[in-house]
Amino acid sequence: MNRDRLFEIALLAIVLALYTYAALSDRYNFGERWFVRDDAYYYFKVAQNIVEGRGSTFDGINPTNGYHPLWMLVCVPIFALARFDLVLPLRILLLATGLISAWTGVLIFRLVRQTLSMPAAILAASYWVFDYSIHVRVTQFGLETGLTALTLSAFLLALSRLTPERPLSARQALTLGLLATAVTFSRLDTVFLTFLAGAWIVLRGTPMRSRLMLDVVVLVSAAFLSLALRLGLPAYFTYARTGVILAGLGTAIHVALFYLFGQYRPFSAPLPAALLRLAGVSLLGSAITSGLMIGLLIGNQLPGLPRSALLIYAGLVLLGTGIVRLAASRRSGDLSLDWRSIVRESIYYYGILGGSLAAYMVLNRLLFGTFMPISGQIKHWGGALEGSVYGKPIQSLSGFLGLEPMEGINAWGPITSLLAKISGLLGNHLWLAIGLVIVISSLLLATRILRAKRAATSMGLPLLLAGSVVQMFYYRGQGYAGDKDWYWVAQMLLVALLGALLYDLVMRLLHKLDRAPQSKLSRIARWPLGRMPWLMTIAVMLYYFLSFATMVIQRMPWQTNHSLSAYMDVLPFLEANTEEGALIGMTGGGNVGYFIRGRTIVNMDGLINSYPYFLALQAGHADAYLKRIGLDYIFANPNILQQMPYQGQFDEWSEKIGRFGKKELLRYSP
Repeated sequence: MNRDRLFEIALLAIVLALYTYAALSDRYNFGERWFVRDDAYYYFKVAQNIVEGRGSTFDGINPTNGYHPLWMLVCVPIFALARFDLVLPLRILLLATGLISAWTGVLIFRLVRQTLSMPAAILAASYWVFDYSIHVRVTQFGLETGLTALTLSAFLLALSRLTPERPLSARQALTLGLLATAVTFSRLDTVFLTFLAGAWIVLRGTPMRSRLMLDVVVLVSAAFLSLALRLGLPAYFTYARTGVILAGLGTAIHVALFYLFGQYRPFSAPLPAALLRLAGVSLLGSAITSGLMIGLLIGNQLPGLPRSALLIYAGLVLLGTGIVRLAASRRSGDLSLDWRSIVRESIYYYGILGGSLAAYMVLNRLLFGTFMPISGQIKHWGGALEGSVYGKPIQSLSGFLGLEPMEGINAWGPITSLLAKISGLLGNHLWLAIGLVIVISSLLLATRILRAKRAATSMGLPLLLAGSVVQMFYYRGQGYAGDKDWYWVAQMLLVALLGALLYDLVMRLLHKLDRAPQSKLSRIARWPLGRMPWLMTIAVMLYYFLSFATMVIQRMPWQTNHSLSAYMDVLPFLEANTEEGALIGMTGGGNVGYFIRGRTIVNMDGLINSYPYFLALQAGHADAYLKRIGLDYIFANPNILQQMPYQGQFDEWSEKIGRFGKKELLRYSP
């Protein structure tokens, strides 16, 4: 057995052993220590109701589609066991998430191992499986994110094995299309990445592929940044729709012009002439985009458009696309595209992906009255409400770019944490820390530039970066309310793969120093240098493993003597103060809805409620809607009920009968 397979088997065995330990621990650990987020129980309760014949509903009354479909498909057979014991499916799910995490680590190992050293591949896999921040965001909560990481890793691995010289076979096209569909249905906001992946596939073997992805990063970022810099934050969000249109229109126009004027070929002319030509094409694209945007403004199709923002946009596009081309190869090359193959492969890929999405949307419309999940619509609407309790407008540029460590604002995971630490050492100068990290990373990449480019392309880093940036601005650029740290799976995977690449380059520098001419005495003194890659890898891997194992053992103790305890502290209060069969409204309530006995929880924020309820909430008639379905009680923080989007709708219907912590129990009647 070779070393690669030995590592994979060992990783699977170790991870499953730890998760088995957690899965067999005390039954009261699961609700209080492991599956602690409401959002996970939305899946669990809906899956239980589906199995028991109530349909896709959280409360047994309101049909809902407020979830990502592939993870629900996984949950349904597991939560068939809930009819026997509420904790048994949680034990099974914990094991399933451990297996998903371990197999994702194996796929990451294989993806990195194809172009980089084994120590780098081991470190990337160990980091993904054992790092605490990755574990919390991706695996522990029992949400769809682990499945997203697994399907995305499998998709990237399949992309890395394509050969540019051979056209896609029907089997390869089917595999890629199905993998892309799986990624998309695991988290629907990955659709940006999977649609960009179509271009990544059909343009393989051409110099256009990576440049196109990096151009998308520049063009989309420039659109939103130009308005944010000109208007300031949070004033930008009044013009958020303008930013979306500018990003889409500007990207389409510039990409078309760059192709027509040869900007996707490697530089063949002298550098000054090539840059001058790029400047002309870039400014032409910005001028056309600006003219169309002003035309839309005159036609009252935009909420507003500061003209000076278009100048900032042109400058950012010129600077960004220039950097992309300076970093690219300057060797001469031809951009001859086989349009017949491109069209054929696009039809295969987008036919499968687009057809699956169309079928999903039509099915949603027929079953739930709306094409897309209600949860996303609720959050988009909440983001547009000034002073909403579920999210306030971002106040800073660093937050707008996802570079602040607070939950929801942190879009880049480990990178954000690293930047915060470096910023603290530099006197809390975040932009100085960002510049320092960029400079050091660039210098490392420059030490073995050809190897770095080959590995980045093989691992799909330009594609991951483009998909990550577009997804981030989908949320940031529209003022989306209540986004969470577990949204950013592609970003976390990008950080893990880029870290493996940089680690490989550092280890190669040390190896090069070890092989330099030296005396016998100095060779003895520097003996560990040649073994540094393995020594460091083993040390870091052991650190991650021991930290993770300690966390699991401490978090999931055995025999804690909770034989008379409730799964949640609030359950005895609710069960003592409400009658059997009562319908209780909560702003959230996922975990209570799963564990409570003899009562039914109705979700009041709308994330896992019906489309008609969403319309009633928008119209200010949610109070009457809840009375119509027979709501008996409300259990919520009274301050929340006075803020947007509720605005005191339930005041005249409610009579206080008890209090638990910050929440009040209200009897609901006219």
